[in-house]
Amino acid sequence: MTTVTDTAGSPERSNNLHLRREAASRNTLPVVVGAHGGAVPEDRTLTRSLGPLLFVHITAQPRRFVTRARHIARATDGRAGYAVVAVVGPSGGSLRQGERILHLRGGDLVMWDADRPHELDFPPGARLEACLVPRSGLGPWAETLERMTPLPVGQSSPSGAVLGSLIKALADTAGHCPTHVARQLAGGVTDLVAAVIAEAARGEADASAGAPHRLVREIRAYIGRHLMDPGLCPESIAAAHHLSVRSLHKLFEGEDHTVARQIQRCRLEECAKDLLRVDNARLTIACVARKWGYINPAHFSRLFRSVYGVSPSQWRAGHSPRPPQREARGSGAPAPLASLREGALPHHDPAMKRPSREVPAVFGTGVAATSDRSVGRRHERLRAPVC
Repeated sequence: MTTVTDTAGSPERSNNLHLRREAASRNTLPVVVGAHGGAVPEDRTLTRSLGPLLFVHITAQPRRFVTRARHIARATDGRAGYAVVAVVGPSGGSLRQGERILHLRGGDLVMWDADRPHELDFPPGARLEACLVPRSGLGPWAETLERMTPLPVGQSSPSGAVLGSLIKALADTAGHCPTHVARQLAGGVTDLVAAVIAEAARGEADASAGAPHRLVREIRAYIGRHLMDPGLCPESIAAAHHLSVRSLHKLFEGEDHTVARQIQRCRLEECAKDLLRVDNARLTIACVARKWGYINPAHFSRLFRSVYGVSPSQWRAGHSPRPPQREARGSGAPAPLASLREGALPHHDPAMKRPSREVPAVFGTGVAATSDRSVGRRHERLRAPVC
């Protein structure tokens, strides 16, 4: 059956848009029809049924078709909705659905879910050839289209090229097909629409196969740029990348570090570098820690020791070139930095003992012997006779 709505030459020019709205809503989908610049242009719409399918051929001047949620609710009333497959005319147009906007060129093939609010906008000389396919005939691919809508079909798609040509042909001839032929054609068109959706879904899956790795790299770069922000945390990172916190943690499951550990590791690395910089020698450890997002010095000190094995002050002293380190006993090289991790400073060797102030026995014996001989000589001199 073919239904024609033609507003050309209508005597009720003031009711043109109302007539167009009523005709479109009755024969195709519930819409609100608007004109650009307040004009009331003429247009022509042909609708032809092919079994359960409905083909629409629209020729219009600048026009906007808007389908709201309330219109869909009143029209469907619990019945199965439609998926729309359309070939855009030479003048192009635009389609908005949800947060996505498609700018269409002449000859583009596009699909969208008619059960969701959408808006079509056409420039002068608009033309659209479309097919309305019941969602029930698409099986599981209806849910795939719902997730991907609006779906542009590239002209390089083999199945998309066949489907576009078929829609343009049937938009003009569908009303003349016998019943048994119409059913077979309708089944073939529905299968082809499902095949195009499946092809697009596979392409999206292939394109997104490396997406998790790219996203992890982006998040790592984001962490590096915001290390000085004390509020940097998994929650803020997830919000900045439009992810849930659970999805963010799941993304890092295969990585060496969790998100929180990644933040901690990068911050401590920067702190360790800054503690050794000569131009930071006058900065306190608390200032360095605060620069990299650690507000609590005690918390920072505990974290630093747990990772580097020494306190921040020992780290700075052990790596500082001033004062010079004492040489290790029996070696011409300075004491190794590893001594820091054993709790001793480099210039102090606990094995070294101060020299005893007691006189060694050997020296004591010699002194005593010498003293005895001197006393004996003096005694002999006293006993000698005076000349």
